[in-house]
Amino acid sequence: MKFLAVDVGTSFFKGAVVCAESYSIRNVIRRPSPEPLAKPDPLHHEHDANAIVEVVRAILEELSEHAPECEGILLTGQMGGLVLSTSDAQPLTPYISWLDRRATGPHSSGSGSMFQHLSDRTGDNAGTVFGNEFRPGLPLSFLWTLHDQGQLTPLAGSIPVTLPDFVAAALCGGEPVMEWTGATGTLDIRKSQFPVSLLDELGLPALEWPQLVDFRYVVGHCRLTNLTLPVYAATGDHQCALAGTLLSRGELSINISTGSQVSMLTDDTTPGDFQIRPFFDGQYLKTITNIPAGRALTAIIRLLTEMPGYDSGSLDAWKYFFNAAARTPKTDVQCNLGFFPGAVEGPGEFTNLQEDTLTVGHVARASVEQMADYYQQLSTRLDAGRSWHQLAFSGGIAQQAALLRDLIVERLQAPWRLAATTEDSMFGMIILGRVIAGLNETVADATADAEQYLMQEGTES
Repeated sequence: MKFLAVDVGTSFFKGAVVCAESYSIRNVIRRPSPEPLAKPDPLHHEHDANAIVEVVRAILEELSEHAPECEGILLTGQMGGLVLSTSDAQPLTPYISWLDRRATGPHSSGSGSMFQHLSDRTGDNAGTVFGNEFRPGLPLSFLWTLHDQGQLTPLAGSIPVTLPDFVAAALCGGEPVMEWTGATGTLDIRKSQFPVSLLDELGLPALEWPQLVDFRYVVGHCRLTNLTLPVYAATGDHQCALAGTLLSRGELSINISTGSQVSMLTDDTTPGDFQIRPFFDGQYLKTITNIPAGRALTAIIRLLTEMPGYDSGSLDAWKYFFNAAARTPKTDVQCNLGFFPGAVEGPGEFTNLQEDTLTVGHVARASVEQMADYYQQLSTRLDAGRSWHQLAFSGGIAQQAALLRDLIVERLQAPWRLAATTEDSMFGMIILGRVIAGLNETVADATADAEQYLMQEGTES
C-alpha cells in the first residue's frame, strides 16, 4: 500500500511516495517554505496559511504522477505554532510560527512581558498541566497575547489548530481536527484533554477546540488532478521522526541534527526536569529539546570560514572541522555552546585559549567534547536511574560524526545503534502507514516488524 507523504517543515517541505509493504521511500522532492509575511513588528513571524497549503498541494500533484495507485495522504510537520480557522478550514489568522516571539513583548500594563503576566496568572500549574511545554512559542502564549491586544474577541468561536492540522483540513475542505502528537503544548498531559478550565480562568474568549483524534482518522478527501485520496490526521514531526528511528521501550534516543533532543518512551506523566509529549499507542515521550548541536556548530564554522573564499555551509568545511577534532586527541580549551536559548544556559564562550591552542583542532575538539558532556548530563536528567539498555542515534550529525558518537558512548557506557535511514520522518510515516493499512495493529508492532525486515535485509546483503 503506497501513500503520498509530506513533511511540512520550517524551512523546507519534503514529499515522497512511501510504501508500507516494501518500506521504500521514492521520488523525494523538496520545496522551500513560502517566505514569511512582512513584519509589522520585529517580534512577529507569520506566514500566509493558504500559501503553505498551495505548496503542499503542488507537491502532492507532482507525487501523484509517480504513484497513481496510491491510497492516501500522510502529513507530519512543525508543532507549536497556531492558526485560527473556521469549521471549513478557512484561515482567520495567518500562521503564527513557533519562531514568533510576540509573547516576549511588553504587556499592555506597561510592566513586564506578555509571557511574564501569563506565567504569573497560571503559576506553577501550567508546567504541570502541559508537561513543561510552556514557553513563548506555543499556542497558549499566542492566544494570551492576541487577547491582551484585543484581537481575540472578534475571533471567538474559531478553531485553534497547529499548521499541519490546518493543512490537512484545508486540502479537503474538512473541519480541522488535532492529532494527539500535534497537541504538544496545548494538551493537559494528565487528563489527555484540552485544559478548558485553565483557559476560562485566564478569561480568554470561548474557542471551539478541535476534536482530538489519532493518526488513523480520515479528515476528508483531497481532490487532485487525477486522484481523490483520503487525508489522514497530521502528526507531530518530533514523534513521527522518532517512530522512523524505530524507537522502542528501554532505548535512549539521541537525535543530533540542526537541533537536538534526548528522549525515552514512558507511560508516566509525572512532571520532572524535562518535557512530556504525547506519543503513539497511548504512550508518552520524556524529552529534553533544544540541546546545542548543528546550529551551534554552524555558528562556529561560520566564524572559522568567514574569510573570503571559504563556505561555512560546504561539506568540506564540516568534514575538516570533525577531522581536525579527531586529530587533536585532547585539549585544555573549554567552551559553552549555549549561543541561543535552549537546554543549556548561556552565554556561549570559549575559554583557556593559548597561542598554541588557538587552532581549528582545539576549538573543534573542545566543541565535540562539550557536546558529549551535554548528552551525558541531560540524559541523566531525563532518567536519573539510567535505565536505558541501548542508545539509538539519529540525525545528520549523528550519522556523520563518528568521533562524537564515540565520545557519547564512552560517557554513557551502553550498547548503541544508528538509525537505518536519514529520512526519519518519511520512515516514520511508513510505520504509521502500516497501521493505517492494517498490516500491523499498533506502532509498536510495526516497529518490531520493521526491525526484523531491516535485520533480514542486512543479513542477505
